[in-house]
Amino acid sequence: MNNELLNKPGKKSKANNNNKKKILTDNDIMKYEIASELGLLDKVSEFGWAGLTAKEAGRIGGTLTSRKKQKKKMMEEINKDDGTV
Repeated sequence: MNNELLNKPGKKSKANNNNKKKILTDNDIMKYEIASELGLLDKVSEFGWAGLTAKEAGRIGGTLTSRKKQKKKMMEEINKDDGTV
């Protein structure tokens, strides 16, 4: 009966979670860079993103948002100078 509970849809064993490799997006890469700059990369490596305090996570998120806005603004200026949209 225990095997039936483990194999039900929606139930996932913890062993399967470790086997999946997530493809890093641009945002993920930027998050790791910011965590490194703030001196939090060791903590993220050891405890994962959930191991950060709300203040630390908010700092990373705020910096990420700021950089994304700057990047978007630069791309708009480049496109404006080229005459492309």
